[in-house]
Amino acid sequence: MGEDVAGGVLWYVVRNAPTFLAMFFLMLLAVRGRLRFSLGVTVGMALGIVAAVSLACGIGVAVFAGEEGVWATVPVLAVSLLSLAALTKLPWGKRLFVFFSAATAAAIAILAYDVLLRTVALEWSFGARRVLDAVVCSAGPLVLAPLFARTIRWGVEQVDDPALWRRLAAVPAGFFVAANALYMFAYAVEFLSSGSDALYALAVGVLAFLMVASYLMLFSALRTVMENARLREAAQLEELQHERYRSLRRTLRDTAKARHDFRHQLLVIRSFADEDDVQGLRAYLDEQGAGQAQREPGAYALNFALDAVAAHFAERARACGADVSLAFALPERLPLPEADFCMAMANLLENAVEACERTERGEGGAGGRGSTAQDGARPLFVDAEARIEGNAVLVSVRNSCTPSDARALAAAAPDGVLSSGARSAKREGDGIGLASVATLAKRYRGEVQVEIDEYAATIRVLLRTGGAR
Repeated sequence: MGEDVAGGVLWYVVRNAPTFLAMFFLMLLAVRGRLRFSLGVTVGMALGIVAAVSLACGIGVAVFAGEEGVWATVPVLAVSLLSLAALTKLPWGKRLFVFFSAATAAAIAILAYDVLLRTVALEWSFGARRVLDAVVCSAGPLVLAPLFARTIRWGVEQVDDPALWRRLAAVPAGFFVAANALYMFAYAVEFLSSGSDALYALAVGVLAFLMVASYLMLFSALRTVMENARLREAAQLEELQHERYRSLRRTLRDTAKARHDFRHQLLVIRSFADEDDVQGLRAYLDEQGAGQAQREPGAYALNFALDAVAAHFAERARACGADVSLAFALPERLPLPEADFCMAMANLLENAVEACERTERGEGGAGGRGSTAQDGARPLFVDAEARIEGNAVLVSVRNSCTPSDARALAAAAPDGVLSSGARSAKREGDGIGLASVATLAKRYRGEVQVEIDEYAATIRVLLRTGGAR
C-alpha cells in the first residue's frame, strides 16, 4: 500500500509539476517589473511553491481519489493566485488578468495534448505518451511567452486604472471557463469517428487563436487610447505655450510703449517739481503706481513650457480671488521629460484652482470672494513649489478646498499616499488628474503624499530623475 501511494505521488508530481512551472513562468514574465522581491528570490520561492503544492496534491490524489483526481487542480489554482498576490505589488484586477491568462495558456496546452492523444498517439506505448504529455503540457504554454513578455507586460507596466483591469480580467476568465468546458465536454461525450476528433481539434485551435487575437486587438486598442491621450495632453501643453507667448508679446509691446512714454512722464514730473506742486506730484505718482500694479506678472519658471502652465493657472486662480505663490527652482532644461513633468504640474495646479473655485462658489460647505471665505476668516490661496533634491524632483502644491473635497481626498489616500485609482472630488467615478500624477510618480519610482485639514490640502510629489521604469 505504501509503495502504491509513493508511486502515485511521484507519478502526479512528474506529470503535473512541469505544467504548473510553465504557468508560473508565464506569470513572472508579465509581472517581473512589479515584484516584491528580487527576481532570483522570486523564482526560488515559485519553485518551492510548485514543488510543495504538487507534492501535497499528489498525496491527496494517491490516498483519496486515485489517478483521476481532477479535483486537485482547484487547490493548485487557488495557491497559484495567492502566490501571485504575495509575490507582486499589483492591484487585484491585474493579478486576476495575469493569473487567468496563464491558467488559460496551460489549459489550452492540456487540450492540445488531449487532441494529440486521440488523433496521433493513441496507439503509442505508455512511456511515449508520458513523454508527449510532459513536452506538450510544459512547453506548450511557453509558445505564448512573447505575448506575456511583451504585450501583457506592457499593459501591466503602463496601464494603471484598477477599474479597467477589473473589467479586463473577465476576458481571460471567459477563455479559461471555455477551455475547461471544452475539456469536460470531450470526456462526457464519446467520439465515434475521426471527423469528431477533427472537429475537437478545430475547436481547440479556434480557442487558442481567439485568445491570442483578442489579446493583440485589446492591447492595440489600449495603446491607441493612451497615444491619443498623450497627443491631447501635448496639444493642451502647446496651447498653453501659445497663450503664454501671446501674453509675453503683449508685455513686450507694453514695455516698448512705456519706454516711449517715459520721456513725457519725466517732463510731467519736472513740471510739478518746478512749480513745487508736491500734492499734484504725489497724485500723479499714485496714478502711475496704480497702473503699474496691473502689469503682466513676470516669468514663473526658466523652462518656457512650465512657465506657460504656471501662468495659465495663476491667472485662473487670481480670477477667483485666490492669493497665488509659485516658486519653481528648476533649470531651463528640466531633469525629467518636459511633456511628462509639465502635464503633471498642469494636473496638480488645475485641481488646486478648481478646488479654490468650488470654495469661492460656496460648494461643499465653504465659500468666499475676494481672497477670503464668506465668513472673512479663511483666505483662498494656491501655493506651489518645485525643486531638485539629489536625484529627485520634489513638488508641493497647497491650496484651499471645501470640507467635501478634503473628505474625498482623504478617502482616496487613507494611508496618506495617493494611488493611481484616486477618485475625483469633482464627480462620481475614478479621478483623472490626480490619478495620472500618481501613475507618473509610479513610473518615475516616486510617490504622491497627501496632507489635509478641513479647509486646505497639500499634495507632495516625488519623481526620481534616473529614468522611467
